[in-house]
Amino acid sequence: MQSKTNQRSDRYSGSLENRFRFLQEIVEAVLTVWSRDRVGVRLSPNGVFNDMGSPDYRETFLYVAKELNSYGLAYLHLLDGLAFGFHELGEPMTLAEFREVFDRALIGNCGYTQETAEKAIADGNGDLIAFGRPFISNPDLVKRFGSNLPLNPPAEQDVWYSFGQEGYTDFPTYDESQAIEA
Repeated sequence: MQSKTNQRSDRYSGSLENRFRFLQEIVEAVLTVWSRDRVGVRLSPNGVFNDMGSPDYRETFLYVAKELNSYGLAYLHLLDGLAFGFHELGEPMTLAEFREVFDRALIGNCGYTQETAEKAIADGNGDLIAFGRPFISNPDLVKRFGSNLPLNPPAEQDVWYSFGQEGYTDFPTYDESQAIEA
């Protein structure tokens, strides 16, 4: 969908409408199998991974979100945080911008803390905040948030996708011995 990387010369290139067409066709095909309340889309408007980021990113992603809103999908999941980097082509996009054009559930993700997540929800900008990396190093993240317990140090990137038992699945949960040490 991004003008920077879309080098096609067919009906999926050029205008915003054409660049959105591929996602539109996927959503419409999925909706022939699943009901709207079981379908969501994830977008990365601030992403830089694999050369992401186009000069017209704001126009592109707001257009896409507005178009997706017309389908009544269950949610729009946005990688709006900057913890994986930012393309730096302007100001980062925020959940608040998407709230103006998408009226179903909005999920924010990437670099949120408990405090910033609670604020995004309290301000009405997001309905849910997803936590990925904090869950890797804190398998009991919900308990830690609920009980105001300290978090384990963040997991190093090389263990995020490990195939063995060490790393990805062996981070300790909070227990009473940690409370005594603290």
